[in-house]
Amino acid sequence: MDGGKGAYIRQYTAAFSGTLLMVTVASTFSWSSPTLPKLLADDSPIPTTPDQSSWIVSFYVIGSFAGPPLSILLVDRLGRKITLLSAAIPAITGMILVLVANSYQILYVSRIFTGMTSGMAYSAMSMYLGEISSNKIRGSIGTLLTVMAKFGVLYTYAIGPYISISMLAWMLLIWPALFILTFIWMPETPYFLLLKDRSKDAEKSLRWLRKTDDVTEELEKMNEAVKKAQDNRGTFKELFSHGNRLSLIICLAMGACQQLCGSQALIAYSEQIFEEIVSGLSGSESAIIMGVVQLVVASFSSSIVDRWGRRPLLLLSTCGVTICNAIVGLYFYLLHIEVDMDAHAWLPITTIMIFIITYTVGLATVPFALLSELFPTNIKALATASFTLVAGGFAFGVLKLYQVVSDNIGMHVSFWGFAAFSLFFAIFVYFLVPETKGRPFEVILEDMKSPFKRGRKDAEKTEAPVKVQ
Repeated sequence: MDGGKGAYIRQYTAAFSGTLLMVTVASTFSWSSPTLPKLLADDSPIPTTPDQSSWIVSFYVIGSFAGPPLSILLVDRLGRKITLLSAAIPAITGMILVLVANSYQILYVSRIFTGMTSGMAYSAMSMYLGEISSNKIRGSIGTLLTVMAKFGVLYTYAIGPYISISMLAWMLLIWPALFILTFIWMPETPYFLLLKDRSKDAEKSLRWLRKTDDVTEELEKMNEAVKKAQDNRGTFKELFSHGNRLSLIICLAMGACQQLCGSQALIAYSEQIFEEIVSGLSGSESAIIMGVVQLVVASFSSSIVDRWGRRPLLLLSTCGVTICNAIVGLYFYLLHIEVDMDAHAWLPITTIMIFIITYTVGLATVPFALLSELFPTNIKALATASFTLVAGGFAFGVLKLYQVVSDNIGMHVSFWGFAAFSLFFAIFVYFLVPETKGRPFEVILEDMKSPFKRGRKDAEKTEAPVKVQ
């Protein structure tokens, strides 16, 4: 049972501290945007070719593949909290390697380490957030993951172009250090503590999180869920069982869509993309504006995800990025055939900002909320790890091939490809993705076993519109 006014403050405090790790993840990923132009310059401190630069971007994703298996090994043995704290170590190692790097090969290794942090964080973070949050704020807490990630992107965009590569590495080391110093004091999730038969610790954790001593009813429900999960230990076979198959398809599709709509290519290559647009702004200035838009919209979306629901936001998002990719592709096609577009430079910049808005309100936030809602506790770790691996696989393909396709065929082909994939996923969302807003876990899980009886309309019957406190 939730307490009175201000009952959610400790849940948000724990979530905020935990998602400082996502600032680390996003800032190290977007490191490539202000750094690649310096590496490719004539006076580069580490001479780098365009092909090598695309590998520098892509090795981050290769490193991320190691994260989910590590999380699976740790998350149910040592706990969600220890897993997340451990995830900061590879990022620290990666940034130290940047400080001592004198060749692009060392940068490759650095990116592998920072990618490992990404894989571990995305595999365990949504689980931690979902297990500490009350039903009423589960969606908004889940989207903190994205809000903090967008702040990390903006942080790198804002300072990266104006300082050296080594100084940027020092500045990025601030975030994993701050994460460790604050998160170490946060509680483990009650679910994990019950899983380990530490009922007194679970009660203590839940009391702290809910800011009330009246947690008996909620603790009993959690204990029942954990016992049910223990009686049915999670395996990959169960992940593909009838009851979970649709949930898995939905979440893996959302992970693929996040990459195939072009969002990660836009973040990683933002300065280079904006430099191709003839406008009064430099590539770095346009990237900073994009970062600000991302952060503001992500903050806004965290408050509406529990009001508007998951499904409407995903439909808005997939349709929006489809249209925006098509328009940007048209602009670059007209440049490709040497049409004078100087008077229309506002069009791609404006469209990219609209892309960022529509992507952030749905695709950047909702999939992580769904991950914490669509699977039973005993296979949640496997589901999240699978999501991260699939998303990482598509991210590698997009980040590596974007440079190759854009250099050899044209940027318009890349963006039109993103538009085609986005359209496919818009149709997918319309027909297959359910509404889960404000609904108890057990009701969601039961409905997912009956694909034609899912709760798109039941959400309103289950609970009145939620006010985020």
